[in-house]
Amino acid sequence: MSIKIITDNCCDLPRELLDEYGITVVPLGVRFGDEIIPADKFDNRAFYARMEQSACLPSTNQPAPGDFLAEYNKAIENNQEVISIHLSSGISGTVQAATLAAGMVQQGEIHVVDTLKASVGQGLLVLEAARRAARGEKVADILKRMEEMKRHLRCVFVVGNLDALIKGGRLSRVKALVAVKLDIKPVLHMDPEGKIVPLDRARGHKGARKRLLEIMESLGSNLDRQTIGICHSACLEDAEYLQQTISDRFGSREVIIGEIGPVIGSHVGPGTFSVFFED
Repeated sequence: MSIKIITDNCCDLPRELLDEYGITVVPLGVRFGDEIIPADKFDNRAFYARMEQSACLPSTNQPAPGDFLAEYNKAIENNQEVISIHLSSGISGTVQAATLAAGMVQQGEIHVVDTLKASVGQGLLVLEAARRAARGEKVADILKRMEEMKRHLRCVFVVGNLDALIKGGRLSRVKALVAVKLDIKPVLHMDPEGKIVPLDRARGHKGARKRLLEIMESLGSNLDRQTIGICHSACLEDAEYLQQTISDRFGSREVIIGEIGPVIGSHVGPGTFSVFFED
């Protein structure tokens, strides 16, 4: 029996990697007011431009259990065992929907993994599972590695546009005004419960990039022997700068860049960049 990897569109992995390993993506949805944006119509550039002009944040919704059930049944019909790897339960009900769907399956093995991560942090677990499955590893060994990565993977990011934090209630307007005046950039991370919480702060744009690298150097372990993740929302230059600097400074052999799509982007806005690494 082969292994099928299923995830959701919050993993923000490049399309070529998803295609290479045959990873199935069950999408979360995005809407502006009454307008639903279908997942196959996502246009990141247009989305972030619209978000900057909008007075309110777009909203997101998780897949229904039936969306997962349909994909699980397809895999079972193909004699595949499923590892379903998803966005943190600390910020979404996606894992709950997947778990409900797994309970509806009449036969076959479905393993739902709560990554406790988001964006390319989630994506690194998805990619690791897919590569191990392609090498013929057993499901039990892959799931063991997932648990290890969950404990050690750090997700550290800088939000470039504070409007999304204000509108989302994560930052008061008064604190935001002070931050803008002093050119302070909040540095956030995912805590052990998979929630977004403050970690540090930096002064200025270049200072923020520098601080992410310092945090990597302080907390990272064997950075030259692991796959590093980077993501960005409409700031590719920052991602490419981090990619090159990480490769040069830490000798990392694989540094993957993913663009934050509209689902995660609805909560962090444009100008956000992140690093993902194991401690």
